Amino acid sequence: MAEPRTRRRTKIGRVRIGLNVVVQVVLILFLAAMVNSLAFKHYKRWDFSRDQKYALSDKTKRFLDTLKGKMRITVFFSPNTPITADLQNLLTEYQYAGKGKIDVEQIDPERSLSRAKELFDKYKVVTDESLLVLDYDGRNKTVKASEMADVDQSGMAIGEGPRVAAFKGEQAITSAMIDLVEGKKKTLAYVMGHKEPALSAPTSPVSLLKTFIENENIKFQELNLLDQPAIPADINAVMIIGPQYDFSDREMQVLRDFWDKQGRIVVFVDPAANTPRLRAFLDELGVKVNDDRLMVFVRTGIQELALTRDVQAHFLGDSPVTKRLADVRAIFVGGTASLTLDPNRGRAVNIRLEPLIQAEKGYFAETDYNSDNQVKLQADAQKAATPKRPRMCR
Repeated sequence: MAEPRTRRRTKIGRVRIGLNVVVQVVLILFLAAMVNSLAFKHYKRWDFSRDQKYALSDKTKRFLDTLKGKMRITVFFSPNTPITADLQNLLTEYQYAGKGKIDVEQIDPERSLSRAKELFDKYKVVTDESLLVLDYDGRNKTVKASEMADVDQSGMAIGEGPRVAAFKGEQAITSAMIDLVEGKKKTLAYVMGHKEPALSAPTSPVSLLKTFIENENIKFQELNLLDQPAIPADINAVMIIGPQYDFSDREMQVLRDFWDKQGRIVVFVDPAANTPRLRAFLDELGVKVNDDRLMVFVRTGIQELALTRDVQAHFLGDSPVTKRLADVRAIFVGGTASLTLDPNRGRAVNIRLEPLIQAEKGYFAETDYNSDNQVKLQADAQKAATPKRPRMCR
């Protein structure tokens, strides 16, 4: 009689075990689904790179939390730009920290030509440099690749590519975002009234400069000093480009007052224009515009020399103003005068003088620049030959 009971117990035990296995599998699948769901909605990211160059600072995260609208980032980077990969990883962190408030569009200008042109026209992009455009609440601002990294070009001479010495993408992007969201624009005033180049002509170099400056979220406005008892307090800097007529005593006093209040003045002097008051102001600050023209003799044959007044020069990288342009070559067409910097005068008015552009080797400063006597000019060139190359003034 015991044998049948044993069979029934054995049969019941197997059913229970089977049910237990099924329940356990269902529970495991349910727990796995719950864990995945929670991980998808509540997850944490870590940056395990050596220098943590993609980890956003607390300042950036707090700023992104305050965004009320969407920030659109359009990236115009070619794949061979040295920081392309770094930028893509950094923008991924911005999107994550922005919690849906950061939209990113990647555009390769070399492949997506029509889309790139459409957006270039929309944002008035006037440079071939890789950059990104921030767009927020109808305002936009550009951030160039050169602002996001220090690139070491020294390896180019031995066949190596450029090397990223320091990646500063977060500082550049977050700073631009803050300026854009706050809507505060710095103002640059362009002085008019002395026959300066007009802004109206679309092909004018100054018109192109205006577009470039406005792309940096800087307000560019005209300023006539004859109408102003003082330069308005909301103007951050004043630009003077090639005046053909001199400034009046009252205008110079307005400029001096602005300068004494820690104002910033950018001056491009036309060497052919008679502007003694403006030049005297520069001389007081230790910058003397010399009455000469830079020239160079170029060998065109075995015994033939040609005189050229167009100046080939390069930017110096010692100053933060031209650091990103270090060793870039440029041609200055037409008459170009040299500058003499007087450090003692600069120190007397608490100014540190630094040259920004230097003419290439072989140029000499000719004081008798209206002469056509080639023999005399060649003699002057030999006499002026020296390792020091003249600084330049426009």
